[in-house]
Amino acid sequence: MSDDLLERAVAYLLSALPGIGSDLSGPTPCQGWNTRMLLAHVDESIAALREGLAGGQVRLTPGAPLPNCAGTAHIRSRAVALLGDWANEHPGSVVVFGKPVPARVLGTVGALELTVHAWDLAATDRRAPSIPEHLARELLSIAPELVPIADRWPLFGPPIEPPTSDPGDRLLAYLGRVRPAS
Repeated sequence: MSDDLLERAVAYLLSALPGIGSDLSGPTPCQGWNTRMLLAHVDESIAALREGLAGGQVRLTPGAPLPNCAGTAHIRSRAVALLGDWANEHPGSVVVFGKPVPARVLGTVGALELTVHAWDLAATDRRAPSIPEHLARELLSIAPELVPIADRWPLFGPPIEPPTSDPGDRLLAYLGRVRPAS
C-alpha cells in the first residue's frame, strides 16, 4: 500500500462533489439511501478519521443517528481538513472499537470508505469521474482483507460479476455495486 492512498481517495471524493446537484433527495447505489443521507455518512466517516488522527481514538458510535449534513461545500471543507490532519504528525496507532490499530490501517480503511462512497455519489451524475485506475487497483488488492466475503451485509452486497475488466468496475463488483446503465 502506498503512503498517499488516503490523499488519492480524498482527491477522488473532491472530484465527485461538483457533479452533485442541489436536490439531495435522489437515490444512490446504496439501497435505501438518498444523496443527503450518503453525504451525512461521508461526513461521519471523515469525522471518525479526523478524531482518530487527532486524539488516537475513534469514539463515534456506529449506528448512531446520522448527523444533519450541510451539503457538498461542508464535505469539501471537511475533506480538505482531513488531508491536513493526515499530512501532520499523527499517532502511530489509533484505538478503534477498543482495539489499537496502526494509523496507516485507519488511513487504508478510510481510503476504501471514501472512494466507494465518492463513487456512490458520483454515480448519480452520468458525467461523473470514474475511480482512477491506480487507486482502484490498489484498493482492489486490499479489499478482501478489509471486506471479507462473510459478514459484509448490510455495508456491502455480495460480490457480483464485473461488467468490464476495468479496475474500478472490478472493485465495485467485489463490493456488490454495479455502474448504472448509461
